[in-house]
Amino acid sequence: MYSNYHSHSTFCDGRSVMEDFVKFAMAHGISKYGFSSHAPLPFHTQWTMNEDDYPDYEKEFGRLKRKYDGKIELFLGLEVDFIHECSSVMNDFFKGVKLDYAIGSVHYLDKFPDVEEYWSVDGPLEDFRKGVDFFCGGDIRLAAKRFFEVSAEMIEMGGIDIVGHADKITLHGSKYGDFSVSDAWFYSLMGEYLELIKSKNLILEINTKSLREKGITFPHQCFYPLIKELEIPVQVNSDCHYPTHVTEGFAATYKALYEVGFRTMQQLTPAGWVAVEFDERGLKL
Repeated sequence: MYSNYHSHSTFCDGRSVMEDFVKFAMAHGISKYGFSSHAPLPFHTQWTMNEDDYPDYEKEFGRLKRKYDGKIELFLGLEVDFIHECSSVMNDFFKGVKLDYAIGSVHYLDKFPDVEEYWSVDGPLEDFRKGVDFFCGGDIRLAAKRFFEVSAEMIEMGGIDIVGHADKITLHGSKYGDFSVSDAWFYSLMGEYLELIKSKNLILEINTKSLREKGITFPHQCFYPLIKELEIPVQVNSDCHYPTHVTEGFAATYKALYEVGFRTMQQLTPAGWVAVEFDERGLKL
């Protein structure tokens, strides 16, 4: 048995309707499944939910929860972007929204002056490079430092349950010759961030989205021993945008975590988040 709390559908940049994901999840050993569309932002993008579509998102979730009751546990969430001095769980939109959980993620850092454009860490490489050049003089170390500064702001603000793809800066940072996740300077930055996550009692997701194509998870596998040492609660999510990716990378990641010494993962229940035992074959539900 598996669970997956990080998923996207056609309500944002996912590639299929919500029910297709539920059907695939049921057929592939998922017992708990959460929808987490990209929450609306204060400005328009092609990859986030439109604020006007949220009532339909909530309505469709309710329909599916009723239809598949007793077959799979479904949960309603959102992936909430934190953008410095722009967007967070404190936006007016969230005041009228009732969620089972919220994932906090950083995709944008700072706003370019005089234009409606933000420095993206998760879009095209050229957009990332533009931000590194403008804000950091081309210095990838300063860019990584800024990423973790903004990420720390998100953690300090609160209002989230799960920390999404905690070291996403490595996606494009790895394209720079003087960048490596194993470098002492980067390991130190990541270590400080993990300690902050631990201090706030948040769940750290192990995001498997890039495992098949790039061979890495977020956080990177090299941080698993440190995460275990800090005793940070974890869960494995696929950040799927296609139904066929619902369990992408799960078998290898469960095995890797188990070999490092992890024995429990966080699961949502009527009583809240609880630690559930797992082994190399999956959750012991």
